[in-house]
Amino acid sequence: MSRSRFDITPETKVGELLREFPELEEVLYRLAPSFAALKNPVLRRTVARVTSLQQAAKVGNINAVEMVDSLRQAAGMELLGESFSNDADEQSLQVAAQAPVTPVTFTLDVRPIIDSGDHPKDVVMTEAEKLKPGECLLLVAPFPPAPLITLLQKKGFKVTMLAPEKGLVKSYVER
Repeated sequence: MSRSRFDITPETKVGELLREFPELEEVLYRLAPSFAALKNPVLRRTVARVTSLQQAAKVGNINAVEMVDSLRQAAGMELLGESFSNDADEQSLQVAAQAPVTPVTFTLDVRPIIDSGDHPKDVVMTEAEKLKPGECLLLVAPFPPAPLITLLQKKGFKVTMLAPEKGLVKSYVER
């Protein structure tokens, strides 16, 4: 896709954006300090490839339209403004004050998977599918796993994510 035909939208993948507009990396860092994780080449090859700007905005706790408009402006494009509704998929990254009462049946720490350069999606989905009703999987990640949470919710799982603490995010997946 030529740069002149590339459009920055909430559905644009972070990896595609940075490949097409590497100069926008600094704009992302200014918008949310948590995006500095993109400096990690492993995250850049794995998570950035599948994470949309809308999902990234949730991870950075910023408004998706404002983020996309900031990126569009820096790239010399017209702003989306009110033409985009930010309601889609709104529930997917709600942060809970405490863990659910369902006891944890299994803990899956995906940090080693990410550190090795792989994406944890298949492992997470396999382990989640093993859950029986009333069971809970504790998912440990270095950042909010927005695409995985969305996917799990679409498959009928209840997902509770706690606020990130010191580079560690705990998400509870319940059947």
